[in-house]
Amino acid sequence: MNQASSTPHRSGPGLSSIFGMLLLVATSVASFAQTPPCPNPPPVTISPNPPSDVCIPTGFPGNPIAFFDDFSWRSFIAMVWPVLEGMRGIPDDSKSIGPVTTPLVFETLKADWEVFQPPNGANPPPAPSQFNTYAGANPCAGFGLPSVGFGQLVLASFSKFDNLGEAGFGNLVGPVPAQSGFYTRYFTAFNQTEFNQILSQSLYLRDNLKHGVTFSPGSIDVKAAWINMAGVQNPQRYYTRTAWVLNPFSTPDPTCTPITVGLVGLHIVQKTPSRPQWIWSTFEQIDNVPGGTSSGPFAYNSGNAKAMPNSNPLSFPPTLGEPIPAVHLFNVQRLTPIHPSTIAINAKYQGALQGKGGPWQFYQLVMTQWPLVPSQPSQPGTPNNTFPGLNNSSSAFANVALETFDQTNIRTGCMSCHTQTSTTNPSECSATKICTDFLWSLNLNAYPSALAPPSEPMLVLRSRPQLTLAARKLSPQLQALKQLMQAARTR
Repeated sequence: MNQASSTPHRSGPGLSSIFGMLLLVATSVASFAQTPPCPNPPPVTISPNPPSDVCIPTGFPGNPIAFFDDFSWRSFIAMVWPVLEGMRGIPDDSKSIGPVTTPLVFETLKADWEVFQPPNGANPPPAPSQFNTYAGANPCAGFGLPSVGFGQLVLASFSKFDNLGEAGFGNLVGPVPAQSGFYTRYFTAFNQTEFNQILSQSLYLRDNLKHGVTFSPGSIDVKAAWINMAGVQNPQRYYTRTAWVLNPFSTPDPTCTPITVGLVGLHIVQKTPSRPQWIWSTFEQIDNVPGGTSSGPFAYNSGNAKAMPNSNPLSFPPTLGEPIPAVHLFNVQRLTPIHPSTIAINAKYQGALQGKGGPWQFYQLVMTQWPLVPSQPSQPGTPNNTFPGLNNSSSAFANVALETFDQTNIRTGCMSCHTQTSTTNPSECSATKICTDFLWSLNLNAYPSALAPPSEPMLVLRSRPQLTLAARKLSPQLQALKQLMQAARTR
Protein backbone atom coordinates (compact mmCIF):
# COMPACT_ATOMS: atom_id res chain seq x y z
CA MET A 1 0.00 0.00 0.00
CA ASN A 2 1.47 3.35 -0.95
CA GLN A 3 1.51 6.43 1.26
CA ALA A 4 -1.38 8.06 -0.53
CA SER A 5 -3.69 5.08 -0.02
CA SER A 6 -2.93 5.02 3.70
CA THR A 7 -4.01 8.67 4.14
CA PRO A 8 -7.34 8.94 5.99
CA HIS A 9 -10.27 9.64 3.65
CA ARG A 10 -11.66 13.20 3.48
CA SER A 11 -14.83 14.38 1.82
CA GLY A 12 -13.03 17.16 -0.13
CA PRO A 13 -9.56 18.46 -0.94
CA GLY A 14 -7.29 19.16 2.00
CA LEU A 15 -6.02 22.59 3.01
CA SER A 16 -2.65 21.87 1.46
CA SER A 17 -4.31 20.92 -1.82
CA ILE A 18 -6.46 24.07 -1.79
CA PHE A 19 -3.39 26.20 -1.04
CA GLY A 20 -1.50 24.53 -3.89
CA MET A 21 -4.34 25.15 -6.32
CA LEU A 22 -4.57 28.81 -5.29
CA LEU A 23 -0.83 29.19 -5.65
CA LEU A 24 -0.95 27.62 -9.12
CA VAL A 25 -3.77 29.98 -10.19
CA ALA A 26 -1.99 33.01 -8.75
CA THR A 27 1.23 32.06 -10.49
CA SER A 28 -0.60 31.61 -13.80
CA VAL A 29 -2.33 35.00 -13.48
CA ALA A 30 0.95 36.67 -12.60
CA SER A 31 2.68 35.12 -15.59
CA PHE A 32 0.00 36.52 -17.89
CA ALA A 33 0.29 39.95 -16.26
CA GLN A 34 4.05 40.14 -16.67
CA THR A 35 5.54 41.84 -19.68
CA PRO A 36 6.82 39.12 -22.00
CA PRO A 37 10.61 39.02 -22.24
CA CYS A 38 12.36 40.69 -25.14
CA PRO A 39 13.89 38.01 -27.37
CA ASN A 40 17.55 38.40 -28.23
CA PRO A 41 18.02 38.50 -31.16
CA PRO A 42 14.55 39.84 -32.01
CA PRO A 43 12.65 37.49 -34.33
CA VAL A 44 11.16 38.59 -37.65
CA THR A 45 7.57 39.60 -36.93
CA ILE A 46 5.02 40.00 -39.73
CA SER A 47 1.98 41.63 -38.14
CA PRO A 48 -0.59 44.31 -39.03
CA ASN A 49 -0.20 45.88 -35.57
CA PRO A 50 2.55 48.45 -34.99
CA PRO A 51 4.68 47.91 -31.87
CA SER A 52 3.79 50.20 -28.97
CA ASP A 53 7.44 50.59 -27.97
CA VAL A 54 10.90 49.20 -28.52
CA CYS A 55 11.62 46.02 -26.55
CA ILE A 56 15.18 45.78 -25.18
CA PRO A 57 16.22 42.99 -22.77
CA THR A 58 16.86 44.23 -19.25
CA GLY A 59 20.55 44.88 -18.70
CA PHE A 60 21.40 44.53 -22.37
CA PRO A 61 24.99 45.73 -22.88
CA GLY A 62 26.22 47.67 -25.87
CA ASN A 63 24.35 49.24 -28.76
CA PRO A 64 20.67 48.14 -28.92
CA ILE A 65 20.44 49.00 -32.63
CA ALA A 66 19.05 45.57 -33.56
CA PHE A 67 16.05 46.09 -31.28
CA PHE A 68 15.34 49.56 -32.62
CA ASP A 69 15.72 48.37 -36.20
CA ASP A 70 13.32 45.52 -35.48
CA PHE A 71 10.87 48.12 -34.10
CA SER A 72 11.26 50.06 -37.35
CA TRP A 73 10.60 47.06 -39.57
CA ARG A 74 7.53 46.09 -37.57
CA SER A 75 6.26 49.67 -37.87
CA PHE A 76 6.89 49.65 -41.62
CA ILE A 77 5.02 46.38 -42.11
CA ALA A 78 2.07 47.73 -40.12
CA MET A 79 2.02 50.91 -42.22
CA VAL A 80 2.08 49.06 -45.57
CA TRP A 81 -0.54 46.49 -44.51
CA PRO A 82 -3.81 46.46 -46.52
CA VAL A 83 -6.32 48.79 -44.89
CA LEU A 84 -9.79 47.73 -43.74
CA GLU A 85 -12.29 48.99 -46.33
CA GLY A 86 -13.96 52.19 -45.17
CA MET A 87 -11.83 52.51 -42.01
CA ARG A 88 -8.92 54.91 -42.36
CA GLY A 89 -5.70 53.79 -40.67
CA ILE A 90 -7.11 50.42 -39.55
CA PRO A 91 -5.43 47.28 -40.94
CA ASP A 92 -7.47 44.44 -42.39
CA ASP A 93 -6.16 41.52 -40.37
CA SER A 94 -8.00 39.09 -42.64
CA LYS A 95 -5.48 39.96 -45.36
CA SER A 96 -1.74 39.51 -45.55
CA ILE A 97 1.14 41.61 -46.72
CA GLY A 98 2.33 40.72 -50.21
CA PRO A 99 0.93 41.54 -53.66
CA VAL A 100 -1.10 44.73 -53.25
CA THR A 101 -4.65 45.08 -54.55
CA THR A 102 -6.15 47.55 -52.04
CA PRO A 103 -5.07 50.82 -50.38
CA LEU A 104 -2.59 50.58 -47.51
CA VAL A 105 -2.79 51.80 -43.93
CA PHE A 106 -0.36 54.72 -44.27
CA GLU A 107 -2.07 56.01 -47.41
CA THR A 108 -5.33 56.47 -45.52
CA LEU A 109 -3.91 58.46 -42.61
CA LYS A 110 -5.04 62.10 -42.42
CA ALA A 111 -3.08 64.04 -45.06
CA ASP A 112 -1.51 67.40 -44.25
CA TRP A 113 -3.70 69.18 -46.84
CA GLU A 114 -6.74 67.86 -44.97
CA VAL A 115 -5.44 69.09 -41.61
CA PHE A 116 -4.33 72.54 -42.75
CA GLN A 117 -7.25 73.81 -44.80
CA PRO A 118 -7.06 77.05 -46.79
CA PRO A 119 -8.30 80.17 -44.97
CA ASN A 120 -11.61 81.77 -45.84
CA GLY A 121 -10.40 85.10 -47.14
CA ALA A 122 -9.15 87.09 -44.15
CA ASN A 123 -10.73 84.62 -41.73
CA PRO A 124 -9.00 81.57 -40.22
CA PRO A 125 -9.49 78.23 -41.94
CA PRO A 126 -12.26 75.87 -40.90
CA ALA A 127 -11.55 72.92 -38.68
CA PRO A 128 -10.50 69.79 -40.55
CA SER A 129 -13.10 67.07 -40.94
CA GLN A 130 -13.25 64.05 -38.65
CA PHE A 131 -10.52 61.44 -39.11
CA ASN A 132 -12.51 58.87 -41.07
CA THR A 133 -13.99 61.33 -43.57
CA TYR A 134 -12.62 63.12 -46.65
CA ALA A 135 -14.85 66.18 -46.34
CA GLY A 136 -13.45 69.67 -46.81
CA ALA A 137 -11.45 71.38 -49.52
CA ASN A 138 -8.96 69.38 -51.56
CA PRO A 139 -6.18 70.91 -53.67
CA CYS A 140 -7.35 69.15 -56.84
CA ALA A 141 -10.93 70.41 -56.62
CA GLY A 142 -11.61 72.43 -59.75
CA PHE A 143 -8.65 70.78 -61.50
CA GLY A 144 -10.09 67.34 -62.18
CA LEU A 145 -11.00 65.82 -58.78
CA PRO A 146 -14.15 67.37 -57.26
CA SER A 147 -14.07 65.14 -54.19
CA VAL A 148 -11.79 62.53 -52.66
CA GLY A 149 -12.98 58.99 -52.00
CA PHE A 150 -11.73 56.34 -49.60
CA GLY A 151 -8.17 55.27 -50.32
CA GLN A 152 -7.54 57.83 -53.07
CA LEU A 153 -4.05 59.34 -52.94
CA VAL A 154 -3.70 63.05 -53.72
CA LEU A 155 -0.19 64.36 -54.32
CA ALA A 156 -0.84 68.08 -54.33
CA SER A 157 -0.88 71.13 -52.06
CA PHE A 158 -2.89 74.32 -51.75
CA SER A 159 0.21 76.43 -52.39
CA LYS A 160 0.96 75.01 -55.82
CA PHE A 161 4.57 73.84 -55.40
CA ASP A 162 4.78 72.79 -51.73
CA ASN A 163 4.65 69.02 -52.32
CA LEU A 164 7.60 69.35 -54.74
CA GLY A 165 10.17 71.02 -52.48
CA GLU A 166 12.42 69.13 -50.08
CA ALA A 167 12.39 70.27 -46.46
CA GLY A 168 15.02 72.93 -45.77
CA PHE A 169 15.83 75.14 -42.82
CA GLY A 170 12.39 76.53 -42.05
CA ASN A 171 11.36 76.60 -45.70
CA LEU A 172 11.35 74.45 -48.80
CA VAL A 173 14.34 73.97 -51.07
CA GLY A 174 14.80 72.76 -54.63
CA PRO A 175 12.98 69.66 -55.89
CA VAL A 176 14.72 66.36 -56.60
CA PRO A 177 14.11 64.82 -60.03
CA ALA A 178 14.35 61.14 -60.83
CA GLN A 179 16.40 60.10 -63.84
CA SER A 180 13.12 59.74 -65.74
CA GLY A 181 12.81 63.54 -65.67
CA PHE A 182 9.93 63.79 -63.18
CA TYR A 183 10.07 65.47 -59.79
CA THR A 184 9.72 63.60 -56.52
CA ARG A 185 6.37 64.29 -54.83
CA TYR A 186 5.90 64.27 -51.05
CA PHE A 187 2.97 63.23 -48.88
CA THR A 188 2.69 63.86 -45.12
CA ALA A 189 -0.01 62.35 -42.91
CA PHE A 190 -1.00 61.76 -39.26
CA ASN A 191 -2.53 58.75 -37.51
CA GLN A 192 -5.78 59.02 -35.59
CA THR A 193 -4.16 59.44 -32.17
CA GLU A 194 -2.10 62.40 -33.34
CA PHE A 195 -4.79 63.92 -35.53
CA ASN A 196 -7.49 63.76 -32.83
CA GLN A 197 -5.25 65.81 -30.55
CA ILE A 198 -4.65 68.36 -33.31
CA LEU A 199 -8.40 68.58 -33.89
CA SER A 200 -9.57 68.65 -30.25
CA GLN A 201 -7.02 71.31 -29.26
CA SER A 202 -7.37 73.31 -32.52
CA LEU A 203 -3.63 73.04 -33.08
CA TYR A 204 -4.07 73.93 -36.75
CA LEU A 205 -4.36 77.54 -35.46
CA ARG A 206 -1.06 79.14 -34.47
CA ASP A 207 -2.51 80.97 -31.47
CA ASN A 208 -3.10 77.61 -29.80
CA LEU A 209 0.58 76.64 -30.02
CA LYS A 210 1.97 79.47 -27.90
CA HIS A 211 2.08 77.44 -24.70
CA GLY A 212 3.57 74.33 -26.24
CA VAL A 213 2.22 70.95 -27.29
CA THR A 214 2.98 67.46 -26.02
CA PHE A 215 1.56 64.63 -28.08
CA SER A 216 0.33 61.36 -26.60
CA PRO A 217 2.27 58.09 -26.87
CA GLY A 218 1.06 56.18 -29.89
CA SER A 219 1.09 59.27 -32.11
CA ILE A 220 2.49 58.42 -35.56
CA ASP A 221 3.18 60.60 -38.55
CA VAL A 222 4.57 59.60 -41.91
CA LYS A 223 6.18 61.32 -44.87
CA ALA A 224 6.32 59.47 -48.17
CA ALA A 225 8.27 60.18 -51.36
CA TRP A 226 6.78 59.16 -54.71
CA ILE A 227 7.92 59.27 -58.33
CA ASN A 228 6.08 59.12 -61.62
CA MET A 229 6.71 55.60 -62.93
CA ALA A 230 6.84 56.64 -66.58
CA GLY A 231 10.17 55.43 -67.94
CA VAL A 232 11.21 53.69 -64.69
CA GLN A 233 12.67 50.24 -65.27
CA ASN A 234 11.73 47.14 -63.23
CA PRO A 235 8.40 48.59 -62.03
CA GLN A 236 7.51 45.24 -60.45
CA ARG A 237 10.12 45.97 -57.78
CA TYR A 238 8.24 49.08 -56.62
CA TYR A 239 5.00 49.52 -54.76
CA THR A 240 2.95 51.33 -57.39
CA ARG A 241 -0.55 52.73 -57.45
CA THR A 242 -2.66 55.44 -59.08
CA ALA A 243 -2.49 58.91 -57.52
CA TRP A 244 -4.03 62.24 -58.43
CA VAL A 245 -0.97 64.36 -59.16
CA LEU A 246 -0.94 68.12 -59.49
CA ASN A 247 0.85 69.52 -62.52
CA PRO A 248 1.56 73.13 -61.52
CA PHE A 249 3.23 73.89 -64.85
CA SER A 250 0.25 73.34 -67.14
CA THR A 251 -1.37 76.45 -68.60
CA PRO A 252 -3.53 78.39 -68.36
CA ASP A 253 -4.45 76.51 -65.16
CA PRO A 254 -2.83 73.74 -63.15
CA THR A 255 -4.28 70.27 -63.66
CA CYS A 256 -4.68 67.16 -61.55
CA THR A 257 -4.56 63.87 -63.40
CA PRO A 258 -4.41 60.21 -62.37
CA ILE A 259 -0.85 58.93 -62.78
CA THR A 260 0.90 55.71 -61.80
CA VAL A 261 3.40 56.53 -59.05
CA GLY A 262 5.92 54.42 -57.15
CA LEU A 263 6.95 54.63 -53.51
CA VAL A 264 10.67 55.47 -53.15
CA GLY A 265 10.91 56.64 -49.53
CA LEU A 266 8.97 56.53 -46.27
CA HIS A 267 9.62 58.23 -42.94
CA ILE A 268 7.76 56.78 -39.93
CA VAL A 269 7.94 58.75 -36.68
CA GLN A 270 6.32 57.31 -33.55
CA LYS A 271 6.08 58.67 -30.01
CA THR A 272 6.44 55.85 -27.47
CA PRO A 273 6.30 55.68 -23.65
CA SER A 274 10.06 55.09 -23.35
CA ARG A 275 11.08 57.52 -26.11
CA PRO A 276 8.97 60.69 -25.74
CA GLN A 277 11.28 62.41 -28.26
CA TRP A 278 9.87 59.87 -30.76
CA ILE A 279 11.57 57.02 -32.63
CA TRP A 280 12.57 58.01 -36.15
CA SER A 281 12.61 55.37 -38.91
CA THR A 282 13.25 55.83 -42.60
CA PHE A 283 12.93 53.36 -45.51
CA GLU A 284 13.82 53.43 -49.19
CA GLN A 285 13.27 51.36 -52.29
CA ILE A 286 16.55 49.51 -52.91
CA ASP A 287 16.90 50.76 -56.52
CA ASN A 288 17.14 54.43 -55.53
CA VAL A 289 20.95 54.74 -55.68
CA PRO A 290 24.03 52.50 -56.01
CA GLY A 291 25.84 51.05 -53.03
CA GLY A 292 23.53 48.37 -51.71
CA THR A 293 22.22 45.00 -52.83
CA SER A 294 20.78 46.35 -56.10
CA SER A 295 22.78 46.36 -59.32
CA GLY A 296 20.45 48.90 -60.91
CA PRO A 297 19.20 50.56 -62.96
CA PHE A 298 18.64 53.28 -60.38
CA ALA A 299 15.85 55.81 -60.03
CA TYR A 300 18.15 58.68 -58.96
CA ASN A 301 21.46 57.75 -60.56
CA SER A 302 22.25 57.26 -64.24
CA GLY A 303 25.22 54.98 -63.57
CA ASN A 304 27.57 57.24 -65.54
CA ALA A 305 29.88 57.66 -62.51
CA LYS A 306 29.32 61.43 -62.45
CA ALA A 307 29.55 62.72 -58.89
CA MET A 308 26.57 64.10 -57.02
CA PRO A 309 26.63 67.92 -56.76
CA ASN A 310 27.37 69.46 -53.35
CA SER A 311 24.05 71.30 -53.36
CA ASN A 312 20.84 71.16 -55.33
CA PRO A 313 21.28 73.01 -58.64
CA LEU A 314 17.50 73.41 -58.95
CA SER A 315 15.76 76.31 -57.25
CA PHE A 316 12.50 76.60 -55.39
CA PRO A 317 9.89 77.36 -56.58
CA PRO A 318 10.88 75.25 -59.59
CA THR A 319 10.86 76.83 -63.02
CA LEU A 320 11.43 73.77 -65.19
CA GLY A 321 8.35 71.88 -66.33
CA GLU A 322 8.17 68.11 -66.60
CA PRO A 323 9.74 66.10 -68.04
CA ILE A 324 12.88 67.98 -67.10
CA PRO A 325 15.49 68.25 -69.88
CA ALA A 326 18.29 65.73 -69.35
CA VAL A 327 20.89 68.50 -69.11
CA HIS A 328 19.34 69.54 -65.78
CA LEU A 329 19.29 66.08 -64.21
CA PHE A 330 21.93 65.05 -61.66
CA ASN A 331 23.06 61.90 -59.92
CA VAL A 332 22.24 61.17 -56.30
CA GLN A 333 24.54 58.99 -54.17
CA ARG A 334 24.47 57.59 -50.65
CA LEU A 335 27.20 59.53 -48.91
CA THR A 336 27.09 57.77 -45.52
CA PRO A 337 26.66 53.98 -45.61
CA ILE A 338 23.90 52.05 -43.88
CA HIS A 339 25.03 50.50 -40.58
CA PRO A 340 26.14 46.82 -40.87
CA SER A 341 23.66 45.76 -38.17
CA THR A 342 20.84 47.44 -40.07
CA ILE A 343 21.93 45.63 -43.24
CA ALA A 344 21.71 42.32 -41.37
CA ILE A 345 18.19 43.07 -40.07
CA ASN A 346 17.19 44.12 -43.59
CA ALA A 347 18.29 40.77 -44.97
CA LYS A 348 16.15 38.89 -42.44
CA TYR A 349 12.99 40.87 -43.14
CA GLN A 350 13.55 40.96 -46.89
CA GLY A 351 13.93 37.17 -46.86
CA ALA A 352 10.65 36.76 -44.98
CA LEU A 353 8.87 39.21 -47.30
CA GLN A 354 10.22 37.45 -50.38
CA GLY A 355 8.19 34.45 -49.32
CA LYS A 356 5.06 36.62 -49.24
CA GLY A 357 5.47 37.89 -52.81
CA GLY A 358 4.89 41.46 -53.90
CA PRO A 359 7.21 44.48 -53.80
CA TRP A 360 8.13 44.79 -50.12
CA GLN A 361 11.20 42.55 -50.40
CA PHE A 362 12.71 45.40 -52.45
CA TYR A 363 12.57 47.95 -49.62
CA GLN A 364 15.20 48.57 -46.96
CA LEU A 365 15.56 50.32 -43.64
CA VAL A 366 18.15 53.06 -43.93
CA MET A 367 18.21 54.20 -40.32
CA THR A 368 16.52 54.23 -36.96
CA GLN A 369 17.33 57.22 -34.76
CA TRP A 370 16.42 57.36 -31.09
CA PRO A 371 17.23 59.22 -27.85
CA LEU A 372 19.92 57.34 -25.95
CA VAL A 373 18.39 57.77 -22.49
CA PRO A 374 14.84 56.44 -22.13
CA SER A 375 11.95 58.28 -20.50
CA GLN A 376 13.67 61.67 -20.34
CA PRO A 377 11.33 64.07 -22.15
CA SER A 378 13.32 67.11 -21.06
CA GLN A 379 16.39 65.97 -22.98
CA PRO A 380 16.74 67.63 -26.41
CA GLY A 381 17.29 65.63 -29.58
CA THR A 382 20.73 67.10 -30.18
CA PRO A 383 23.40 64.76 -31.62
CA ASN A 384 25.11 64.21 -28.26
CA ASN A 385 21.87 62.62 -27.00
CA THR A 386 21.01 60.35 -29.93
CA PHE A 387 22.02 57.38 -32.02
CA PRO A 388 23.15 58.05 -34.68
CA GLY A 389 24.86 60.99 -33.03
CA LEU A 390 28.12 62.81 -32.45
CA ASN A 391 29.88 59.90 -30.80
CA ASN A 392 28.35 57.14 -32.90
CA SER A 393 28.16 58.39 -36.47
CA SER A 394 28.80 55.01 -38.12
CA SER A 395 25.31 54.94 -39.61
CA ALA A 396 23.45 56.64 -42.41
CA PHE A 397 21.04 59.20 -41.00
CA ALA A 398 19.32 60.56 -44.12
CA ASN A 399 16.97 59.28 -46.78
CA VAL A 400 18.30 60.02 -50.28
CA ALA A 401 14.79 60.77 -51.57
CA LEU A 402 13.79 63.03 -48.67
CA GLU A 403 17.03 64.62 -47.37
CA THR A 404 19.18 64.35 -50.47
CA PHE A 405 21.73 67.03 -49.62
CA ASP A 406 21.83 66.53 -45.82
CA GLN A 407 23.69 63.22 -45.67
CA THR A 408 27.13 64.06 -44.28
CA ASN A 409 26.71 65.92 -41.00
CA ILE A 410 24.67 64.47 -38.15
CA ARG A 411 23.70 67.99 -37.11
CA THR A 412 21.36 68.01 -40.10
CA GLY A 413 19.82 64.67 -39.06
CA CYS A 414 16.18 64.13 -38.15
CA MET A 415 16.24 64.67 -34.41
CA SER A 416 18.77 67.51 -34.46
CA CYS A 417 16.67 69.39 -37.00
CA HIS A 418 13.31 68.71 -35.34
CA THR A 419 14.54 69.48 -31.82
CA GLN A 420 14.30 73.15 -32.82
CA THR A 421 10.54 72.80 -32.33
CA SER A 422 10.84 71.30 -28.83
CA THR A 423 11.71 72.83 -25.50
CA THR A 424 12.78 71.74 -22.03
CA ASN A 425 10.66 74.52 -20.49
CA PRO A 426 7.09 75.13 -21.72
CA SER A 427 7.24 78.68 -20.41
CA GLU A 428 9.73 79.41 -23.20
CA CYS A 429 7.02 78.85 -25.81
CA SER A 430 5.58 82.05 -27.20
CA ALA A 431 4.32 83.68 -30.37
CA THR A 432 7.89 83.68 -31.69
CA LYS A 433 9.05 80.31 -30.32
CA ILE A 434 6.36 77.83 -31.27
CA CYS A 435 6.92 74.51 -29.48
CA THR A 436 5.31 71.62 -31.31
CA ASP A 437 6.93 68.49 -29.85
CA PHE A 438 9.39 67.94 -32.74
CA LEU A 439 6.76 68.46 -35.49
CA TRP A 440 7.87 70.90 -38.17
CA SER A 441 4.73 70.21 -40.23
CA LEU A 442 2.59 71.61 -37.43
CA ASN A 443 5.03 74.39 -36.60
CA LEU A 444 5.15 75.70 -40.17
CA ASN A 445 1.63 75.07 -41.46
CA ALA A 446 -0.58 76.17 -38.56
CA TYR A 447 -2.53 79.27 -39.54
CA PRO A 448 -1.19 81.80 -40.25
CA SER A 449 1.52 79.84 -42.01
CA ALA A 450 5.16 80.44 -41.10
CA LEU A 451 6.10 79.81 -44.73
CA ALA A 452 3.89 82.39 -46.41
CA PRO A 453 3.80 86.04 -45.32
CA PRO A 454 0.42 87.72 -44.64
CA SER A 455 0.60 89.37 -48.07
CA GLU A 456 0.74 85.96 -49.77
CA PRO A 457 -1.29 83.51 -47.68
CA MET A 458 -1.45 79.85 -48.58
CA LEU A 459 -4.70 80.10 -50.50
CA VAL A 460 -6.11 77.85 -53.18
CA LEU A 461 -4.17 77.56 -56.40
CA ARG A 462 -3.95 80.58 -58.61
CA SER A 463 -3.96 80.36 -62.38
CA ARG A 464 -1.16 82.88 -62.74
CA PRO A 465 2.40 81.62 -62.27
CA GLN A 466 3.35 81.74 -58.61
CA LEU A 467 5.71 84.58 -57.88
CA THR A 468 9.01 83.89 -56.22
CA LEU A 469 8.39 84.61 -52.57
CA ALA A 470 10.09 87.73 -51.39
CA ALA A 471 12.68 87.52 -48.67
CA ARG A 472 11.09 87.82 -45.25
CA LYS A 473 12.18 88.04 -41.67
CA LEU A 474 12.36 84.62 -40.08
CA SER A 475 11.13 83.95 -36.57
CA PRO A 476 13.91 83.44 -33.99
CA GLN A 477 13.16 79.70 -34.09
CA LEU A 478 13.51 79.43 -37.86
CA GLN A 479 16.57 81.67 -37.79
CA ALA A 480 18.20 79.33 -35.26
CA LEU A 481 17.46 76.33 -37.48
CA LYS A 482 18.82 78.13 -40.53
CA GLN A 483 22.07 78.90 -38.73
CA LEU A 484 22.37 75.31 -37.50
CA MET A 485 21.88 73.85 -40.97
CA GLN A 486 24.24 76.32 -42.62
CA ALA A 487 26.94 75.69 -40.00
CA ALA A 488 26.60 71.93 -40.37
CA ARG A 489 26.99 72.09 -44.13
CA THR A 490 30.23 74.02 -43.86
CA ARG A 491 31.90 71.60 -41.41
